[in-house]
Amino acid sequence: MKKYLLIVLFYLYCNQLQAQSISLLNLINLANLNNTQIGSTLTSNKVWAMQYGEELDGFVVEHYQTTAQPVKKETIIGGVGFKTATGSVLHTVSYVSPNVQYVINLVAETKKAGLNMFFQGSDARDNIYIYESFLYHVVIRLAINNSKGVIDITQKHALVQ
Repeated sequence: MKKYLLIVLFYLYCNQLQAQSISLLNLINLANLNNTQIGSTLTSNKVWAMQYGEELDGFVVEHYQTTAQPVKKETIIGGVGFKTATGSVLHTVSYVSPNVQYVINLVAETKKAGLNMFFQGSDARDNIYIYESFLYHVVIRLAINNSKGVIDITQKHALVQ
């Protein structure tokens, strides 16, 4: 009888677990894509679904969320950018998670992604970490109250397409 109770408890525990939905290298790769490419990349595996799009400063910004339970939803925001003097567009991709541990896991991948720490500090709400490479500027904010984590990845140079 104890054996069956243990199996049921284990099943219920495993049913509540959720794996992280994206890696830092995948987020960096998304920063090089346009909205159509981001959408097809994220929604192809049925883990992400587009929630809505909005126009912001002349760019169509699209919000994607995981199809997980509402309290564990991760969000990716794509389409944000700015035009350089040469007319090329530098894109920014943002990742938001209510699970701070997911963001900490992504921070652990910074060396593998070729990023070097540029700044570490905090303000009234967040612990802030800034990483840089030749091609990317990455800002990581972890809420002091552990309510969420945010990663913003911005291109520093437009890639030739």
